[in-house]
Amino acid sequence: MLKSIFAATTVAFAAATFAPAYSASMAAVKCDDATMKMVHDAMKADTDPKMAKDVKKADKQMMMAEDAMKAHKMKECAMHIGMAKKDMMMK
Repeated sequence: MLKSIFAATTVAFAAATFAPAYSASMAAVKCDDATMKMVHDAMKADTDPKMAKDVKKADKQMMMAEDAMKAHKMKECAMHIGMAKKDMMMK
């Protein structure tokens, strides 16, 4: 029983620690032309052959973001931009 309490406490602590950081990073993403341009420029500037696969994934996310923006689905657009930015991070 003590092990179960400890495990539950550990999981709760981990969730409380990482969830705000993730949501804060996603909340900072805006669905606007300036953000779209910034991400597109970063994709064009990334010429590292190791990142080609990730740039391609980010490009797909940006196409979905543009479609969502045209459909006035701003939350969905921001989500796709955030995922594109995540794909562009160095691994």
